[in-house]
Amino acid sequence: MRNPIQDETEGSRSTPAPLAPRESKVSLKDLLKPEEVANLTGLSMETLAQWRSQRRGIPYLKIGRSVRYALADVQIYLEGCRVSVSVPKERRQN
Repeated sequence: MRNPIQDETEGSRSTPAPLAPRESKVSLKDLLKPEEVANLTGLSMETLAQWRSQRRGIPYLKIGRSVRYALADVQIYLEGCRVSVSVPKERRQN
């Protein structure tokens, strides 16, 4: 019978490769509560909750039981809501 502890010490068990660091690091001071996101975006708390359950909308972090949004993700979402308008042509004066 094999001893799993002995196997680990002998290196026969493969260890998962470390995860590559993400390009953007999130600072704790840049995390927003859902209430803050609702105030910034004008979206309701219910909409944010539905989007989380449907895995759509603004990306979020789940830290334990807490939900937080990265400020950068909220800014990207808001930038995506921008509607560009063409420059109105000047009226010709006759």
